[in-house]
Amino acid sequence: MTIRSLTSEEKDTLLYSIRDTKMTLNELLESTRSIGFDKSFKLSLPMITQDAEIIITSFAEHDYYNDGYSFFRERLDLITDKASDYNEIDINDYGLIKQSIYYGCSFEADLKDYDYQTFNKNKIDIETIQIPVLDKTFIRSIFYSNQKIENTSRSKIQHIKNKSILFKKNNESHEKFIDNSESSKFEIITYSESDV
Repeated sequence: MTIRSLTSEEKDTLLYSIRDTKMTLNELLESTRSIGFDKSFKLSLPMITQDAEIIITSFAEHDYYNDGYSFFRERLDLITDKASDYNEIDINDYGLIKQSIYYGCSFEADLKDYDYQTFNKNKIDIETIQIPVLDKTFIRSIFYSNQKIENTSRSKIQHIKNKSILFKKNNESHEKFIDNSESSKFEIITYSESDV
């Protein structure tokens, strides 16, 4: 996902291009690589949905052909803490979000010295963030027994959808764009999505 602040002129240019080309925002962003996403903020985080699960599997240490034994499975939305607002991005008046949605295993880690006999589900802590303009919650970090677990980034995902959102930040607020307070509302100017 990329998030970029836009000026009023950049917003107008995008809207004129949509009008003139008869393309959706998503199609325009896909066909035009020079929109300036090199100046944008990038995030790559697993999204929490109602069907997102955590599955913990134990493997024999040197058995590379075994599928392992999955001994813990739970819906993520049932075990995560309340999400904190993500406030590390400054948006002036307008913002542009380009989001790629993937399906599959988006986080995988290897933990040594733990197995199904020593596992305690109460030692799992999943730190989440919320990006209100998307109305979605994302996993920022996963901890087990107060130790941060690093994603091995083994790609087991399939690209299924692209989404684009052009939005306006409420002028009454001078706070950062990601703030869930009543004074920091936003207006969606145009939204589009497409299956891959």
